[in-house]
Amino acid sequence: MLSFLISRAVQASIVLCIVIVLAFCAVQMMPGDALLAAVEATGSVADSRGLDAVRKLYGMDGSPIEQFWRWLGKFVRGDWGLSMTTGQAVWDMFVQRAPVTLELFLGGLLWALVIGVPVGMVCAFRRGSRLDTWLSSASLVGIALPPTFEALALIYLLAVLFKVLPVSGYTAFATDPWANIQSMLMPTFVVGSHLAGVLARYVRSSLLDNLRQDFIRTARSKGLSEVQILFRHAVKPSMIPIVTVLGFTFGGMLAGSFIIEVIFALPGIGRMAVDSIFEKDFPVIQAVLVIASVNVLVVNFLVDIAYAALDPRIRLR
Repeated sequence: MLSFLISRAVQASIVLCIVIVLAFCAVQMMPGDALLAAVEATGSVADSRGLDAVRKLYGMDGSPIEQFWRWLGKFVRGDWGLSMTTGQAVWDMFVQRAPVTLELFLGGLLWALVIGVPVGMVCAFRRGSRLDTWLSSASLVGIALPPTFEALALIYLLAVLFKVLPVSGYTAFATDPWANIQSMLMPTFVVGSHLAGVLARYVRSSLLDNLRQDFIRTARSKGLSEVQILFRHAVKPSMIPIVTVLGFTFGGMLAGSFIIEVIFALPGIGRMAVDSIFEKDFPVIQAVLVIASVNVLVVNFLVDIAYAALDPRIRLR
């Protein structure tokens, strides 16, 4: 088990190093000159001295290699630089906005588990029935429905037509718990509905595959009921593809949250990333790219650990 985890950690470290280099190079090659915006934000004079002062302030002086090592050394120490448009520390911006995005992630994951897993189990248990047909069709709709269309449709129905939920905006849970739940219901449902459809399909397929195995026939020969067979014997070996889907989807949720946070006016990391791209705020863009990559790598590493816990044969290999 230890050698298994070490090998996965080494692979993740190599990928992270490559991503960090690519993130720095990609930002450096972006078109446009963000220094002019930084000069306006800092109130410096737009002459050679003013530009040199701004370059030094944001670590853009010296050769690209010097800039990279200087930026990397500060980044690993928690000094992520200053925003070129607001002058605020990038680390503080992430700390302020991370709870919103995390709440969006967890809420979407909760919707996906509450809807997708039971639907998939019912479809497998009632295979070939009319209920299976209807629920499978609904899961396909959840997969195919574009998040933008779903978000706008929910806003029109629940906020404009029936006026049961706010159109957009965000209220912190500590400020008003009920207002926080109301403001996050639609965004989290949009994020979770697509994953729920994917989960339902995978749960159904995986359970049906395991219900045909020999150990299930043995359980039936012992006189166990179908419900006992489903929950005691078929669920655990069916979890590996489900964990895979959850890992890949949760790892990519940060990219998917960009448009959701913009539509619902949520002050999260996704909206901050979109604003920084339009404003060519290089320090914020670099931090978002690295954090998004770390998010994917950490989730995949946890998925590997879950594989080893669910199936001991993976550790032996």
